[in-house]
Amino acid sequence: MVKEIFNYAMIFSVLTGVIFVIATFLSKRGRDKSIIYLNLFVLFFTLNNLQIVLIDNVFTQANFFVRNMLIPFYALILPSFYTFLTYYLSIQKKITSFMLFTGVVFVVEIIIRIVFYNLYYHDNQNYIVARYSQIEEIINALFSLFLFLKSFFIVFNQTKLYQQVLTFDNIKWLKKFLFLGSIILLTWIFAIIFNLDKVLNPKIFIYYPLRLSSSFLLFWLGYQGFFNYSLMSERIQLRRFITKAQPRKSNTFFTTQQKETDFYPVKEHIIENKRYLDPEYSLDVLSKELKISTSKLSRMINEKGDYNFSDYINLLRVEEAKKILIDPEYSHYTIVAIGLECGFNSKSTFYTAFKKFTKTTPTEYKKSI
Repeated sequence: MVKEIFNYAMIFSVLTGVIFVIATFLSKRGRDKSIIYLNLFVLFFTLNNLQIVLIDNVFTQANFFVRNMLIPFYALILPSFYTFLTYYLSIQKKITSFMLFTGVVFVVEIIIRIVFYNLYYHDNQNYIVARYSQIEEIINALFSLFLFLKSFFIVFNQTKLYQQVLTFDNIKWLKKFLFLGSIILLTWIFAIIFNLDKVLNPKIFIYYPLRLSSSFLLFWLGYQGFFNYSLMSERIQLRRFITKAQPRKSNTFFTTQQKETDFYPVKEHIIENKRYLDPEYSLDVLSKELKISTSKLSRMINEKGDYNFSDYINLLRVEEAKKILIDPEYSHYTIVAIGLECGFNSKSTFYTAFKKFTKTTPTEYKKSI
């Protein structure tokens, strides 16, 4: 019963992988280098699981050689992830790529299978096949561990290499994957160690939890990687649009009477410098920029401003978002990307603020134009 559950889970992971690869390949981002390597990452994992599913459910009579000499797609999974990471963080020119080396190793492992093919019908030579399979797995596991540790080091200790990316993505999802992935990688190493003295009859059941958990985690990464890369790409384009746009003339926002108030220079500073686009912008930051105490600023806003500070900043963000929403060039961009680039921290805060000032949602506003 337990084996059947794992079998169904593996079949589901294969179907999910096929759908993901086809969907991302056909998407408008499908030709981007980052997405190509993400696709390869999911593809190799899917192919690895597919041959396991076929051996366990279709070719159940396959002999010892076939079961131990499956195509080593698993050797390509971590290298593909590592390369995806370098492209996602835009550091591919600063970091050594291992894809060529991995490709050579993969070809060598295939050649060895061809050379060993003469052992196909010789059951008395099974120990040679099994011992080689074990050694190959150990080598691939060590190489995967090496790339995983390099990925871990890049994400947590070399942030200076990808500061530009951090302005669009806090990469928390990548950090979460690396922490969870480290547990799965250790589980794989444990399974290898547990079977070191079981060359001819390794305990396959110990790999089932590993296969199941890694399947769901890797496909979760596939989705997160594609979603966040698409979001980041849109935000980069939107930022270029916002940056190139001429700053608003504060004169158009205030009447002569308003200009005579003490608060006018404050509003002028916020608008002409587009400070409202900073999601971390606060009264404390404004206070330091203008060298005015927060208490004085707060009193000034409450007494002479039409809104409190938070509402005023959100109003400016909404006005910026409205310009993008009606621009045909960005009609296919997601609402999330637009909201984040206009200074909101999340989709929910964007929708709440937008509806507060326009009495409609961003989606409804976009459709009404």
